[in-house]
Order: sequence, then structure tokens, then C-alpha cells
Amino acid sequence: MMTTADPAQAVARPTRIPVIDLARGIAVLGILAINVATMAGPGLAAATPDWHGRAAPHDWASFAFAWLVFEGKMRTMFATLFGVSLALFLDRGDPGRRLLQQVRRLLWLAVFGYLHFLLLWWGDILFVYALGGMIALLFREMPPWRLIGLGLAIYMVVAAGLMIEVVPALRDAHAVAAGTGTPDQIASVAAYAEAVRAHAAQQFGEYGMGFAEAIGWRLTHHPAFPLSMASQALMEVWPLMLCGMGLARTGFFDGAWPRRRLALIAVAGLVLGLAWGGAVLGYAASQGFAPATVALLPFRFGMPGHIAQAAGYFALIALFGEAILGTGVGRRLAAVGRMALSNYLGSTLVMTFILHAWGLGLASGYPGHAALVGLMLLGWGLMLAWSAPWLARFGAGPLEWSWRRLAGTDRSS
Repeated sequence: MMTTADPAQAVARPTRIPVIDLARGIAVLGILAINVATMAGPGLAAATPDWHGRAAPHDWASFAFAWLVFEGKMRTMFATLFGVSLALFLDRGDPGRRLLQQVRRLLWLAVFGYLHFLLLWWGDILFVYALGGMIALLFREMPPWRLIGLGLAIYMVVAAGLMIEVVPALRDAHAVAAGTGTPDQIASVAAYAEAVRAHAAQQFGEYGMGFAEAIGWRLTHHPAFPLSMASQALMEVWPLMLCGMGLARTGFFDGAWPRRRLALIAVAGLVLGLAWGGAVLGYAASQGFAPATVALLPFRFGMPGHIAQAAGYFALIALFGEAILGTGVGRRLAAVGRMALSNYLGSTLVMTFILHAWGLGLASGYPGHAALVGLMLLGWGLMLAWSAPWLARFGAGPLEWSWRRLAGTDRSS
């Protein structure tokens, strides 16, 4: 088992670790399962299927499934895997040269992320990852287990702080929902709920604009939105990257961890994650998914469950990844992961073309959460269908190739 980030040891590793590609492919597909709702509707659609007041029973069922299985867990996996990639990149070659290359990669990733926001959709994560990666690089020489411990500690402190921060607002919303709110609480909750609805209407309104009109609107009204999003998400993202860097260097994905330990992590992580997610979902339901509640609840109270369930998913992949990769579906999933950047941005392009007014405009009446499952499956099918043949022909995804050329890195990166 590797216990230090010794480049001499790391060079002996294969250029790619297929189990990591498999995990990344699963995460990319899972991210689309959540993003499709917020490409068809506002960000509030990820927290309640009834943001428009017309949710049917099958919408609630598909929403609950997505909440328990995907919501928050996939972005946790993706951020952790980004940290894995940071460590593997740094450990393959001269450390000083690789560090400069990695900085260039992150700067170009920030450019890709801003263009993603500007041209297509407000929900970009690449800009946040670029900034988080810069912070994570400051800890690159820390021993692996300290990286994991520090990442977990910071993540849980942030989670606790966010939960404590919003308790008063949630208490007010609870009192109002129960009919026991004071006049001040009623006024405060009503004002916040109205602000949430206004923001949702603004986001949804963008989807009805033409392509050039939407770009102009973003440049005019909120050109710094990626920075605003980063200010909220960074404290979740970069601690996860530290965990990923540590996991890469302990051989988690190389078969170095005992299978018994992985099995315990899988069971404990899934049980804790599902229980936590179910409790948060149950509380939201008890409050009627009121805007003032769900706007505060999932991200701030979901974090402990997200990391537990993501750990369970990772452990299952480490346990059974080789067997999965022996199947046709497993190899296609790994191909999706090898082209994660192209698939992430490509799925936004396809979905926004289908849903927004500059394309087919199917989101104009919001089809409902259950109907979006069909679009999600379409996106999954496209990613699984094109990734492997493209790699067989060209060896790298189109955006991965462009990223390497722009950053001046070799093909193995």
C-alpha cells in the first residue's frame, strides 16, 4: 500500500486505472439525473417537484428516488474523483513540471466552466472545481492519510456550521407551517419564500430566451454568477478533493484496501446515507416542501448523508469494479468516465437544446419530474453509445484533447 506521494513509486502505475474511469462514468450519468430537472426548471426543481404547483403522484415518486439515490451523492463522488485525478497527475513525472501543467489545466478548466455558464446554463461546476483544485494543490505534499483526515474534518465542520447557520430560519418556517408563528416570523418567512420564488421565476425565464438573448442577459444581469456559486460551493468541494488525493495515494482504487474493510464501508455508508437522506426528505415532506424550507434544507442538511453514501458507492465500485469492467456495459461506463468533460458539457448542450427556447423549447410548460426521466435515459444512452467508439477511433474525447493541447500536457495526462 502506498503511504507517501513518492513519484518514483507512482510512475510504475498504469497510465489509466479503469476502476477510476468506471467510477467517474457512473458519477457523470448520475449528475445528469439531477441536472436534467434544473435544466428544465429552476434550481428549486432539484429540491421539490412541485415548485410549479402541478406535481402528480408519479412526479413525487421519481423525485423521491432521485433524491435518495443521486441528489448530492453524485457531485460528492465527482469532486472526490477530481481530487483523485489531481494526485495521479502530479505523481506521474517530475513534480515541479507537473505542478505547472496542473495549474495551466485548472486555469483552462475555469475558462471552460465560465463559457459553459455563459453560453448554455447557469449550473456549471467546472469553474468551482478549478478554484477548488487550486486550493487542494496547496496540500499536495501532505501524507495520504492526513489528506483524508483533514478533508473529512473540514467537510464535517463545514456541514455542521451550515446546519447551525440555518436552524433559526428553519425554526421560523416550521412554526409558520404549524400555525404557531409570530407576526415577525410570518413576515420573515413570507419574504424569504417570495425571494425564492422570484429567483426561480428569473432562472426559468432565461430558458425562454433565444441563444444570443440569453447570453446577453447573463452578461448584463449576473456576469459574476460563477464566482457567486463558488463562494457557496467551494467549502464543500475542496475538502472532498483532499479526500480524493489521499484515496488515490493509499491505493483505494488499485486493490490495496482489504476487501473486508471495503465491505464494511459499503454497508455502513449506504445505510447511513440512505437513512440520513430519508430523514431529510421526510422532514421536507412534513413541511409540505415549502419554498422557505427546501431552499435551505437539502444542501445544508444533506452533506453528512451525501459523503456517507458516496463512500458506500466508492467501496462497492472498489469491490466489484473489476467484475463490472469485464462486461460490455462496464466497459462502456468506463469509456464515459474517460470522456467525462466531453460528456458533462455535451449533455448540457443536448438537454438545453431539447428544453430551452433556442432549441426545441420543450421546457416552456415544464413537463414534470417523471417525464424528465425519459430525457435522462436518452442522455445516458447517448453517452454510453458514443464514448467507446469515439475513444477507439481518436483515443481521447474532443474536449479532453482540446484541454490537453491548450494546457500543453501530454496524452497520458
